[in-house]
Amino acid sequence: MVYTMEEGQLLRLWSVIRCFEVIREIQDPTPRSEILTKEQILLTAFVLDLKPSSEEHTRSATLRRGHDQTVRIAA
Repeated sequence: MVYTMEEGQLLRLWSVIRCFEVIREIQDPTPRSEILTKEQILLTAFVLDLKPSSEEHTRSATLRRGHDQTVRIAA
C-alpha cells in the first residue's frame, strides 16, 4: 500500500529519530522513560497522520516526491 504525508511530518519523524540517539547517552532511567513516552506519542501521531494513496502498484519501500510536494511511502 502507498501512503502520502506532508513534508512537515518528515521533520517530526527526524526529531524522534534524533532523540533516540540522545536517549542512549542518558543513564538515569526516569528521564529516559519520560523521553521515550513523548517520542512514542509522536511516532503514533505520525503513523495515524499517514494517508493512503490510490497508488497500490508498488511493493518495495521507497520515498518519492510527487508534483504536489508530498512524500509517498510505498510499502
